Order: sequence, then structure tokens, then C-alpha cells
Amino acid sequence: MSSSRKSTAGKTTAAKQPVQVPTDQKNPTIKRNRRETVSDDDPFELERQQQTSKVIPLLRKPEKGKMFRVVCPMCDTAGFASTKVVGKEVKCRNPECLAPVFMVPDSDAQDRKSTEQVKPQTKINSKLPLIAVTLLIAASLGGAYFYFTDVKDASDLNKPFDLPAINQAAQKSFFNDNDKSKVNPLENNPKSSQTTGKNKATPLSPALVQKEALETIVELSRTRENRSKPFSRRLAAEAYAVAGDIKSSQEQIERIDAVSPPLPFYKIFPLVEIGWIQLREKDESGLKQTLEQTEQLAKQIPAFGGRDSLDLVARLAAFWVAAGKEEPAVDLIKKYQEENSLAQLSAYLQIAHETNQYNFDSLVDLHRHWDSPQWVATTLILIARGYPQEALNWAALAPESMGRTEAVTQWALSQVEHAVKAKQKPEISRIQPAEMKLSSTGSAFVYARCARKLISLKQLEAARIFLTKSKSFLANTPVPAPITLGDIKSVNEMTLPLASPLEMLAQTYLQIACAESELGQNAEAVKFLKDSVQSIRAIAPSVVATQNKINESSNFNFQDQFKDALNLDTADRVRRGVNNYRKQLRNLKSAADNRLILLVKLLSQASQPQLATETWKLVLESQESANDNLKDSLLETSLPAVIIQAVDQKNDELKTQIKQTLKDKVPELSKEDKLIHQTTSLIKNGKPEQAAHDINQSDLKKSWKGQLSLKLLSTLMNESQFDQAIQFVTAIKDPVLREDMLNTIGADAALQGKIAPIKKILDGNLYTPTERISGYLGLICGIQASKNEQPAGRTAPQEQSKNL
Repeated sequence: MSSSRKSTAGKTTAAKQPVQVPTDQKNPTIKRNRRETVSDDDPFELERQQQTSKVIPLLRKPEKGKMFRVVCPMCDTAGFASTKVVGKEVKCRNPECLAPVFMVPDSDAQDRKSTEQVKPQTKINSKLPLIAVTLLIAASLGGAYFYFTDVKDASDLNKPFDLPAINQAAQKSFFNDNDKSKVNPLENNPKSSQTTGKNKATPLSPALVQKEALETIVELSRTRENRSKPFSRRLAAEAYAVAGDIKSSQEQIERIDAVSPPLPFYKIFPLVEIGWIQLREKDESGLKQTLEQTEQLAKQIPAFGGRDSLDLVARLAAFWVAAGKEEPAVDLIKKYQEENSLAQLSAYLQIAHETNQYNFDSLVDLHRHWDSPQWVATTLILIARGYPQEALNWAALAPESMGRTEAVTQWALSQVEHAVKAKQKPEISRIQPAEMKLSSTGSAFVYARCARKLISLKQLEAARIFLTKSKSFLANTPVPAPITLGDIKSVNEMTLPLASPLEMLAQTYLQIACAESELGQNAEAVKFLKDSVQSIRAIAPSVVATQNKINESSNFNFQDQFKDALNLDTADRVRRGVNNYRKQLRNLKSAADNRLILLVKLLSQASQPQLATETWKLVLESQESANDNLKDSLLETSLPAVIIQAVDQKNDELKTQIKQTLKDKVPELSKEDKLIHQTTSLIKNGKPEQAAHDINQSDLKKSWKGQLSLKLLSTLMNESQFDQAIQFVTAIKDPVLREDMLNTIGADAALQGKIAPIKKILDGNLYTPTERISGYLGLICGIQASKNEQPAGRTAPQEQSKNL
């Protein structure tokens, strides 16, 4: 190998005639692709220079006559070629591979040698040749095993939803099953659970299953087919920590540093699990050491590490708060907090993992999102870990009003739900401490949400008390008036109010309206629904009114009107004033567009069967209004389609009325609502693979599709449809999502007391090693959770109320 100290600009000359470089001469600057290597030296530079066009390039996908799969021993990238490449040099299809040219090993060589050796020989003069051949074969096998198993990892987990390496892994996971007529591992998997006698299954011991799962996780974490060896080692360390084996967990933590690439912050995940054990056992010396380790490692969390960073900060912050380190926890969440769909998905998964509540069907809300998802997740983790007072204090520390209300609301809901499950009376006094943390509007929202929770739990009397309390907080709050565009002078001087407080007020009125409707108080429900709409209209003017003003500013005599309205005396001042006025109108138009979006979202939430008719009446009133400031073009949005879908077969008269009004030209649902409707229908009709195909083909954000997939998976798990759940997971392309889903299935199955089916699946070879590890970790989490609390029998999930 040549030294990488040579300048890349002088490669051709250096190849012809070596040049002696004095030791005291400064090395020339070497420009190098930043992902090419992590060191200053490149030992493979000469090999890349000497590659020729004679090597056979590998294909990305199999083609006719080229179905032979070859895996690069350097970067694990799979490619395809004909079987003729065996024993020949091929070129890896990964352009960033450090050693792209390698020879394809002949896997049949050993068989041919064995065949040759069993041929009858007439005379054997000496045993020395046989001994030499035996030693050569043993050395070859040992070298091959070391070569193909001891490779460095090349993980790109920082961005788990849009990386080529993950797409390749998704393709590889399906090649082994191409010859199967259907994806049903319960039929195709040859392995079965323990049996005695005539195929009678024996009960599986959870302790034995956990022991075998831990051993299998370690074994799988060593295989070269892992998506990421550091990630697999991290999961192994977590699994031992969850099982309570701190010593073995620490051994696996040390292995995180022994594989590549170096990701030291991965050690925080299992350390947090160990820290909770130390808190529970009051191990002060051990806890102090763990806190110091996590504080040092937290400095190495990537500024944007994708799911890794998002998954970590909520868990770490909760542990720090419980251990009395509230201030660094606040700084941590503020630094890494995100609001996008990936952050929402991460929060849902961490809440499920830490609370052992895997019913994503009720947890995930696809139409609304948390403004501060990691803050909410930290609150719920603290509650689940037995720190409710610390959780409330933490929720109140959220820097933004909306985020603070979200977190406190989740705290209050948990208190109400806990009381009902414990068969205690859910009194207002349980959540009264929350009032001191919020504004009057925020407190009203909290009590309204609790009232709706109590209704879903069949606690109607308590729900009425909570609802009355909610309305009392708004008794002195006037309903805001809609924005009105007046004359030129008023428009020119207009300043719009802050949108977030009005949006919060609108949501509060909506929650009260929904609660009143669910209690059968239709007149009160309509009143608060109108107040909700009026609050949104107070955010900005209507699109219609704003567009009319824009059209007026284009008239040929507008400058004269503007001059008279503002008493301007020079042409230059008029010109500049008109330009500023038109800029003001553009800003108002943008705000008006946002008002329409908010109004559609609000009324879509209200379009439940109880309020669908009232929502449609509001749509018609707005369309027919003579006041442009109250006219919103709702008929041209997806709202009519949402109302039709909401009522389904429950109100054919309303559906017919909507279609007649629109002359059967009902606008389509949004892409999100359309995918939700299609996949939900397919899942309910026993077609999980088709639902997965629709999700795979959609161009929506992968993280949003991940939330939908988890929600659909819970629909199947709630009905104990393990066969269909596995079919659904297997047909999903995204391997990271499959890992999350298998983790969910493992935990949920164990909580339901149905370990055997999921163990049978994980023991097979249907999934990649990393996916199986994730499934085993979920199984261990479920087994541990079931020890602490025997889950009650599953019931059909209540219709989901809209969360924050």
C-alpha cells in the first residue's frame, strides 16, 4: 500500500517516478471527501489508483441471469451479478467504499475438495500430504471466518429515515422470502414453540424466555448483517439493564466503544436504565457515578442526530429531574427540542417504551401535534417512574405557554385516569395544583380535557363537575370579535394580534363544545363551537375580504384615493405609501390563508358524528354571509369530504345534502386523510399487506407514515391479530420502522401474556439481526412490566378524543 501523504494532485507523476520528501518539509494539503475516511491516512489510496476497468461492477438490483448476491466485505453493501463472478474480482457499487475491488470467494470450493478427497486411491506412500492439506483447510476456514465476521461497522443511524444504507437493508430483508406465496411467518417459519407429547404446546417460562432472549441478542449483535453494530450493542446493554442485570449491561456498554463508528453517546441509553435502578434501590454511590457519566457523555450528543438525539433527550431529562438535576435537564430539552413529525414520532415511542403503554391507537393523534413533544414525553416518563410531583413541576417549567399547557394537561389526565383505575372518586382536588401553573384559558382547557377523559371512562357525573369548572374560568373572558377590514387608513395602520393565544382559546372552546355534545347538551355545544370559530376569525381577516382589498389597490385611480385618505402632499410620498400599503396587504393575505387553514383544522376536529350537522351549518352560513369579513371559502377545501367521512353510514341525509350543494363535485380529502382512510379500511378488512403497500408507495413524510403505521399496528394488536400484525410489519419497507414495530409487538404480546407467538417469529430468520434484537428487547420490556402489574383484560379502545 502506498502512503496517503502523497498529494492527490500528483498521483500520475508519483506513479512513474517516486519522489523523496525531506522529513522536515511540510506536508502538502490533501483535499479529501469528508465521508471517505475518519483518519488522516488513507491506506487504500494505491489500491484505488490501480483499479482497472477489467473488474466486474455489481448491480444494485437483481436482473435476469444476474441473481447471484454478493456482499462487499469492507462496507457490507450488497450487489448482484451472475454466478460466473465466483473467484473473480468485482467492484462494490458503493462509490464511497474504501476498498471497492475484491474477489468473490468460492463457497463451493470446500465441497469440491471434500469430493476429491473421498476418491479411492490405489496407494498412499505418506501421510504428510494429508496432514498438510488438513492444516491448509483449517487455516483457510479460520482466516475466512475472521475476515468475514471481524469488520468495522459503518452506521448512518443519525438520519434513520432517509439514508441509502437503510433502503438497501430494506431490500435485503425481502430477498430470502421471494419464493413464498404469502408473507405469513406463522405458516412459513419451520421453528415452533416447545412441545410435548402429540404437538401439545407447553407453557413458556417468562424467566427462561428472557434468559434466552438476552443470550440471542448478544449473539445477533456480533453478526456482520447488522444495520449498525453500535446500535445493536446499545440495545443489548439496554436489554440487560431492563432485566436488572447491571453487571452484564456494563459489559455491553464497554463493547459500544469496541465497534465502529465511534458513538459514545449511545452509552447514555443503558446508563439511564441503570440509573433508575440505582434510584429505586437508593444506591447513592452508584447513582453519583452514573450521573457523572451521563453528564460527560451528554456533551457528545450530536447537535442534530435525528431519531438518536430525539429518543435520548426525553429519557435523560426525566432521569436527571428525578435525581434532582432539574436545571441541566431544562437546558438539554431546550437545546434539542424539535416540533417536526420526526420529533412527534420519537415522543410517542419513548412514552410507550417508558410507560409500557403500547396502545398507539389512542396515543397517536394524526391531525394535531404537540408544540413541545419532548417536554411532554419527559413529563409522562416521570409520572410512569413514580415522580408525579416532579412531573408537574417540570411541566410548569416549559418556556412557551402552549407547551406548558400541553405538558400540564397530560399530567392532569394521568391523575384522573389513575384515580378511576384505582376505583377512587376522581375529584377536582386531584388536579387543582395545575391551576397555579397556567393562565385562566389554560386551566379551562385542562378541565375540559379531563371532562372528556371521564366521559370516555363512563364517569359522567364527575365529567359534568369538571366541565362546569372549565367554563367558570372563561366567565370573565369575552369572546373575541372577528377581524374587520375597514377603509384604506385603517388597513394601512392595522396590526394583527398574536395568533397563539387566540388559537389556544379556540381549542378550549372546542373541547368544551365536544364535551357538551358527548353529554347530550347540543344547544350548549353549538354555542361553544361558534365561539371557537369566532376566536379563529379574530386572528386575521378572511381571504375574501383581503383579496377584495388587493383588487381595489390595482385600480387606475387608487393612487388618488390613497393620497386623499392619508392627506399626502407629494407624488413621491404617495408612491412610497402605496408600495407600503400593498406590502401590508400581502402580509394580511398570508395571515388570512393561515386563518383558513386553522379554521379547516378546527372544524375537521369538530366533525365528529355528534357535531357533524352543526359543523355543516356553519360552513353554509359562512358561504352565504353578506359580510366579507365572515365569509370563508370552506366549500372549496377538504372539509366537506371530512364531514362525509366522519358521518359514514350514520347520516345518509347529511351526506346527500352536502353532495347536492356541491353538485356531486366534493373536493378530495387531503393526502394524509386519504391514506388514513384507505389503510384503516384495509386493516379492518383483513388486508394488512395491501395497507403496508399503500404506505410504502405514499410520498408523505416517512416519520408521519411511521405514526400511522404504529396506529394501525395497535389496531391489530388490540384484537390480538398477531398473524396479520406480522404480515403488516414484514411488508413495510422501512427497516427502522420495522424495528420499532417489532419492539412494540414484543412488548405488547408479553403484556397480553402471549409470549409464544412472538418468540416463534423472532427465533426464525424472517427479519434482519437488528430487527430481531429490537423485537427481543420489546419482549424483555413486556416481561418485566408484567411482573410489576398484571394487565387487565383488553377491551375495545374508546373512540379517540383529539389530543393537543
